[in-house]
Amino acid sequence: MTDIIAPKLCDDEKEPSPFEYYEQTLSQKVHHFYLSGAITEPCDYVKMIHTIHSAPPQDTIYIHINTPGGYLHTGIQMVNAFRNSEATVVCSLEGEAHSLGSLIFLAADQFVVHDNTTMMIHNFSGGIYGKGKEAEMEMIATLEWFSDIGDKYYIPFLTKAEFKAIINDRDIWLHAADIRVRLERMVKAKEKELKKKN
Repeated sequence: MTDIIAPKLCDDEKEPSPFEYYEQTLSQKVHHFYLSGAITEPCDYVKMIHTIHSAPPQDTIYIHINTPGGYLHTGIQMVNAFRNSEATVVCSLEGEAHSLGSLIFLAADQFVVHDNTTMMIHNFSGGIYGKGKEAEMEMIATLEWFSDIGDKYYIPFLTKAEFKAIINDRDIWLHAADIRVRLERMVKAKEKELKKKN
């Protein structure tokens, strides 16, 4: 007795699959940095700043913020790293972003605001030493510098009138709901500005 063997179907004779599957492996990292407590000298943040600077475009960097503020020049170096990084920088407000913490938060590409968080924005503080005229010139230069920072990062999160009040030593306190409303306004304003440029 001879066995009957059914012929194999060619590829074009097989029933069609309802889908086709392909797999792609991407090299991507998500970095997490926690700013918990006062921000200290720049030398304490070299690894963090270097990682932000050198991260490739496919990476995401989360900055988890819960800080009363600290050394302004450390914060400025962090902000410059955010702006020069090819990665996406996300600042997550998880407690307080007071003083310098507010500047760092607002310099991100994207924002997360948790419930029951606070933000406090005020004028810079510090001491100026030296001969009278030198101290006066340094103060004028510092005021101009802080005004420039305000134009770049605080406005339109704050109105121009509010930032002027801060220059005159008023403190502004914000809670989560108000922060979210202001962020939405700021994002819309920046999107509108980008459309004008394009």
